[in-house]
Amino acid sequence: MKNLLLTLGLVLAACALSFGVFYALNDEPALRRAAREGDALAWLRAEFHLNDAQFAAIKKLHADYSVVCAEHCAAIMAAQQRPAPPAEIAVLEARCMESMEDHFRRVAALMPADEGKRYLATVLPRVADYDHALAPTVQVHP
Repeated sequence: MKNLLLTLGLVLAACALSFGVFYALNDEPALRRAAREGDALAWLRAEFHLNDAQFAAIKKLHADYSVVCAEHCAAIMAAQQRPAPPAEIAVLEARCMESMEDHFRRVAALMPADEGKRYLATVLPRVADYDHALAPTVQVHP
């Protein structure tokens, strides 16, 4: 019985140590932290393995684009509140979508080639289904 408890204790300690090493070496904690904090840029950095220079350039691009995005949103909301003819709203929404796609392509160009392709495969489908009601998201919807 004494050996059984000792063996069980050693097995549990080895399992705990293995889990701790795996957890510490895995990139997933950074992704979970970014998701929990709602920090899309931290998620982007961790998910697409960006170095400091790439992340800084993308962060600046994102900050610059946020002004353009806000202008598009304001124009669409103003047109909807008026209410503008559907054709006018459609033109504003198309301009917004083209602008987002262009922005995403510029972001992808700052990433390593394979990561940029994966990034575009993640974000571009969400632009196609974007309804302009809320900010686009990278969450998977069932």
